[in-house]
Amino acid sequence: MNQNDIDKYLDDMITEDAKKIDVVFAQRLKEINQQIAALYAKYSRDGQLSMADMNKYNRFKKEMERMTEESSKAFKTILTIVEALAAKQFLESYMRSAYLYEMEAAVDLGFSIPTVEVIKQAILNPIAELTLSALYKRHRDDYVRQIQISIAQGIQAGEDYSKIARRIEQTTEFARRKARDVARTETHRVQVSARMKSAEQASKKSKLEKMWNATLDLKTRSGHRKLDGKTVERNGLFKSIYGGVGPAPGHMNNAKDDINCRCTIAFKVNGVLPDIRRARKRGNGAGETIPYQTYEEWYKSIEEKEK
Repeated sequence: MNQNDIDKYLDDMITEDAKKIDVVFAQRLKEINQQIAALYAKYSRDGQLSMADMNKYNRFKKEMERMTEESSKAFKTILTIVEALAAKQFLESYMRSAYLYEMEAAVDLGFSIPTVEVIKQAILNPIAELTLSALYKRHRDDYVRQIQISIAQGIQAGEDYSKIARRIEQTTEFARRKARDVARTETHRVQVSARMKSAEQASKKSKLEKMWNATLDLKTRSGHRKLDGKTVERNGLFKSIYGGVGPAPGHMNNAKDDINCRCTIAFKVNGVLPDIRRARKRGNGAGETIPYQTYEEWYKSIEEKEK
């Protein structure tokens, strides 16, 4: 196992959990379509609804309020999914990185399992406007507004149910992709943050250097490909051609760098990139052989120390 293996493991986790967001939007689309179909079945004439009929007894307003309420519930579910994923990302990234550092350094680096409070603070974006709750609130408001506009304009234009339904499907698909983008961007930020936090602890007993590790495919920004392999001190900063300056991918303080970034960082421990296939044969520099432990054995030993 090395840091690239950990990155793949964590990215696969994000991909799998993001499917839960798809399920929420699929359900929301189904419910909205059922709601609109019921309106047409009850109030339409020759397949058309009139805004005059919908405004009687505040019908339209009441239906939109109901739609807003149900959409709010859906986005609360999405927020819960992404917060849980971010917490898992932090814990897994922190502990698996810690394992690598300790195996490579061949010395007890004093790691402990992060508390719930530590994880909660770590996944909270320091910029209030960019917290998950703030992002998804704006996203929800925009989604609801677009749905309401689609329905109102469709009714006023005399469109039948199928035309309105198609437009709502397009709006929902856009919202689904946007929700996924937010989830990936924020969980990636947390994933990288956890590795930096783990390196901070490891640096107390070993020398760590930080290296930009780009995902080398056609989706990666050309500026980030240029940063691939660049090494700085553990607390050093990277500079991007897009204007971002920061300690790591996803932490460049610049939207052009951070949104949908998939790059990571790798830490060299005492000048060497950790690799368990190599580290399991290492001694501690004092002529002693350090017994190899699997990650599961090492994690269990940490739990035992904390009891």
